[in-house]
Amino acid sequence: MILPVVVDVIVPVFGVVVLGYLVGAFRWLDSGAVRGLSLYVFNIAIPLLLFKAMSTVTLPVQMPWDYVLGFFACALGSFLTVFWLMRTASGRPIGEVGVFAFGCSYGNFIPLGIPLVMTAFGEAATVPLFLLVAFQAPIFFAPMIVIQESAKQRDHRVPIGWPVFKSIVANQYLLGIGLGAAVNLSGLSLPGPISEIIALIGQSAVPCALFALGSALSFYAVEGVFSRALAVVAVKNLLLPLLVWWVSHWLGLPPVWQAVMVVMAALPVGINTYLFAERYECGQALAGTAVVLSTAVSVVTLSIVLSVLA
Repeated sequence: MILPVVVDVIVPVFGVVVLGYLVGAFRWLDSGAVRGLSLYVFNIAIPLLLFKAMSTVTLPVQMPWDYVLGFFACALGSFLTVFWLMRTASGRPIGEVGVFAFGCSYGNFIPLGIPLVMTAFGEAATVPLFLLVAFQAPIFFAPMIVIQESAKQRDHRVPIGWPVFKSIVANQYLLGIGLGAAVNLSGLSLPGPISEIIALIGQSAVPCALFALGSALSFYAVEGVFSRALAVVAVKNLLLPLLVWWVSHWLGLPPVWQAVMVVMAALPVGINTYLFAERYECGQALAGTAVVLSTAVSVVTLSIVLSVLA
C-alpha cells in the first residue's frame, strides 16, 4: 500500500526534478548554466543552509550516544565497506567509486526526511530527527572530501597530503558546519537582517539542487550506468534500512526513536551525492540516475517501512 504521506512529500520533489529535466532537454539552459547553478548550490546555498541549521539546532542536555553511534556506525560503515569492496573488485576511478559508495549510504535528510518524519510521527520525533540531521554532514563529508581530493591529486600527479588537508579545511560545507556550531555553542545571535539573508539563500538550496539535478540528467547518457545505479538503490533503499532496524532492536530504543532511525535509513539517495559528483566532475550520470531511481523506489519502500513502524 502506498501511503498518502509518502506521496505528498515525494511528488513535489519529483516535480522539480522533472521541470529541470524539461528545461535542459529543450536547451532553455545550456550545460554551462546548469554547471553554474550546481556550483551556486554547492559553494553558497548549502553551506549557508548548514550554517543556519547548526547555529539554531537544540541538542539534548544528555546526548543519547547509543542512538547516534548506532545509526552512523551502520551508515558510515556502509559507505566505507562499499568503497573498499568496489575499490578492490573494480578498476573504476577512485572518485567514481567514492560517488557510488556515498550514494549507498547518504540519505536525503533535509528535503525528504524532515517533512516525512514530522508528518508521520509529530513532535515526539523532533529530538531524534534533528540529532541525525545535525550529525549527518559532519560525519559524512570529511571522508568523501578526502576521497575526492585524493583522486584529484592523483589525476594531476601531485603529492597527496597537504593539498588534501587544505581542501578539507577550506571546504565550504565543513566551514558552514563549523561556523554554525561555533555560533550555537557560544550563545551568540546574528543581527536580524543578516540572519534573514542567510535563511533566504539557504531556502534556495534544495529546490535549486533538485532543478540542477534534473537539468543535468538531460545532458548525460544514462544507459551505461543504469545497472550500477540499481546496485546503489538495492543497498540504500533495502539493505541499509534492514541493518539499522536490526541495530535499533539490539539497542532497545524507545518505539518512536527506533521508528525515526529506520525511516531515516530508508530515505532515498541524497541530493548531495549528485552535487559532489558535479563538483568533482566524476560519476555525474551515475549519481543523478541513482538519486532519481532511488527516490522513485522509495515511494514503495518508505510506505512499507511506515506501515510496519507507525
